[in-house]
Amino acid sequence: MDDGRSAVFYRSPGDQYPMFVRAEGCRLWDETGHELVDLTSGVSGAAIIGQGRGDIARAMVDQVGQISYMHTVAGTTRPQEQLARRLADLAPDDVERVMFSSGGSEANEIALRIARQYHLARGEPSRWKVVGLAPSYHGATAGALSMTGRWDINRSYQPYVFRTPKVPAPVTYRGPYRGLAHEEVARRAAEALDGAIESEGPHSVSAFIAEPIALSTGMAVPPDEYWHRVREVCDRHGVLFIADEVITGMWRTGRFLALDHAGVVADITTMAKGLGAGYAPLGATLITEAVAGTIAAENRRMAEVHTYSGSAQSCAVGLAVLDVIEAEGLAERSAKLSETLSILLADQIADLPWVGDVRGRGLCRGIELVADRSRRTPLPSGTGVSRTLPEAMWRRGFLSRAMHHGSALVGDVVSVNPALTIEVEDLERGIAALRSSIVEVGPDWDGPGAGENAGSEERAAQEVEQ
Repeated sequence: MDDGRSAVFYRSPGDQYPMFVRAEGCRLWDETGHELVDLTSGVSGAAIIGQGRGDIARAMVDQVGQISYMHTVAGTTRPQEQLARRLADLAPDDVERVMFSSGGSEANEIALRIARQYHLARGEPSRWKVVGLAPSYHGATAGALSMTGRWDINRSYQPYVFRTPKVPAPVTYRGPYRGLAHEEVARRAAEALDGAIESEGPHSVSAFIAEPIALSTGMAVPPDEYWHRVREVCDRHGVLFIADEVITGMWRTGRFLALDHAGVVADITTMAKGLGAGYAPLGATLITEAVAGTIAAENRRMAEVHTYSGSAQSCAVGLAVLDVIEAEGLAERSAKLSETLSILLADQIADLPWVGDVRGRGLCRGIELVADRSRRTPLPSGTGVSRTLPEAMWRRGFLSRAMHHGSALVGDVVSVNPALTIEVEDLERGIAALRSSIVEVGPDWDGPGAGENAGSEERAAQEVEQ
């Protein structure tokens, strides 16, 4: 970059990106020396134990010094065996097998193929369809994109993805489930799944895939009863239930898996992000003994594994991450931080005129910004929230994330998903900065006189930090 030009083909080729040069815990520094407290766990939610840890680095180096690589087609390694056992022990009792990959997209692709192998082993080759939710996101590979319910993402790749039926996600802020009691939401949403399976023909449906809490729904939390009904529908039709816990796993919600809150066990569960904690590419697909045993009984072979599946180096990192979480009591800390975050959001964010809804669970929260609170009117497309709000937070010394969703159910959402290690003081300062940032830039989003926010500029002027 001596000439000021980058050779990297960025995900947004026309954008310019800051250069980060150092990280320590939940703090980052760019090349100008500007310091930021990270409220996003590395933007993606992966860096759940903070960055720059020497214990994780040593685990990686020690493993590379012993054995750096062996393809799983020819053998296994101690880190792979040990990490699989620990994940199976942490998961619900029915989960007994784990297959590793390089990340969430691959983990979901593996789940797709395991479901197919299961039905082939049962002598039901007609089962291949996967029912999903809209909106949803399951990854960037072709199979994962096919299962994704995001038209704004998928429309460019339609020739390369297969059709998967979708039903509305159980979002209650807008849409068909707005204003309904939890029990009614659970019933109607599960009936929608049941209807989709019946419409496609149960004999053709392999699996149902869903995220317990999804970035694509702005961190909406379905009622726990919904998952019990989903389990019943899937069991009745012989359909496997795949839980995509790529974001929500690893105590992000206060439990090892988000579905643990509901006491529901999926047939296949996918994990990534926090599993490697941002130190190494690592994903995992957890499989119940019933599914794995059925495949094994027919001696069906999963031949199409990835080059870095079960990487000894990545698995060693995964073990070290689990060691840190256990030694430092981060699972318990996550639950306590969740209570603190709930109070902070209720006290400092929920009353702002641009805030329509505050939702989520644990350290996985979403704040939907609106033009009119009473009507739940989303901000107009092109308002620029995803740019202006993070910029305002950057000026205050915080790394944050806001997204504009191309969905009728979800508009502009700020996500708050800090590391399990974030200091309470930093979290408090971060939410205070978020309030002042919304107050600063909010008047520019809708202009004076737009719905309930009319007059908000005067209120904002009284709060903006000087």
